[in-house]
Amino acid sequence: MEVYIETTPVISDKSRAQLWIATQILLGSLFLAACAQISIPLYPVPLTLQTFGIFILAIMQGGKRAAWSTLLYLGFFSLGLPFLAGGNSHQLWWLLPQAGYLASFPIAAFVIGKMVAVREKPSPLWIVASILSGQFIVYFLGIIVLMRILSFEQSIMVGLLPFLPLAGVKLLLAASFSGAWLRWKRK
Repeated sequence: MEVYIETTPVISDKSRAQLWIATQILLGSLFLAACAQISIPLYPVPLTLQTFGIFILAIMQGGKRAAWSTLLYLGFFSLGLPFLAGGNSHQLWWLLPQAGYLASFPIAAFVIGKMVAVREKPSPLWIVASILSGQFIVYFLGIIVLMRILSFEQSIMVGLLPFLPLAGVKLLLAASFSGAWLRWKRK
């Protein structure tokens, strides 16, 4: 006599997919927090690898998930976790000089991810253009908010120019990694 027992999975496929998305978002925010800890303490805005992290997240996770990862990251240090550069936290981070840079992260991540996703097979030039668009958003909003305490010229001098040499390196590294990731993903 054969007995067949029908079992149902503990977690449905839909729940499993949602759990995987939530895990990706959590890991993305922790990756961004790790990137923030690699920093050079400049005043008033530290130089970190956060933008590099945003570039990578946007291309690997896509615009929507990367934006959620950055929003969760903002939420973590808003709650007092030491996820800002140098292991700092500040619940009133929107009052800090670097508030514009931080607030731009979800927007930049979304734009980069969506621009890359528009093309089925994005060329290296398109990836670079996507990253440059996101980088522009970060610098634009960063300088605008920095102008609350400094003049326009001073904001450019301390909020843009010191970051440009390393920004080029981050751009090239992210574009190279992203191209390799997208080729691997298509296989």
